[in-house]
Amino acid sequence: MAGPTRATVPHPLSRRRPPPTGDEETTSVLRLGEYTDVPCLSVSEANTILQKVIEARNKPDDNGRKPPAMPNTDVFTKTADYLKSFARFNGEQAVQQVESVSSKLVGRGGGEGITGFERAQLGTLCCDTVEEARTLIPSLEGKVSDDDLQQVLDDISKLRDFS
Repeated sequence: MAGPTRATVPHPLSRRRPPPTGDEETTSVLRLGEYTDVPCLSVSEANTILQKVIEARNKPDDNGRKPPAMPNTDVFTKTADYLKSFARFNGEQAVQQVESVSSKLVGRGGGEGITGFERAQLGTLCCDTVEEARTLIPSLEGKVSDDDLQQVLDDISKLRDFS
């Protein structure tokens, strides 16, 4: 019987993630750092956009020629699969309606209203109650009334049932 063998540990495949800078936090105080004013998409919105890109890649031009194939990288494929799996709304019309309904709360309420990030979270999480929404998105507290938020949640829920 041979002696114990040492298992070799593979080298890391990527760089270590830098430690958080402390300026990004999504708790009761929303701090997104450099991403504060960046437009945000819900998972369903991102899925719709990515599906349009895939369709455009496969659509022949006016002369009937297919465009040169763009390589589908592993990341692209995994992202497309993830978005398909977790998109709560399928169909461009349903996605647009959810965006329209949730945008009613942007720039409204007892202050500046909700942010684009919070709007995207509402469209992704599909909360049923105000308490659930405020628990999962704590930065909503004090930005919009319970009645207004519940109305938007109900409207989103109705759209989810029909998509």
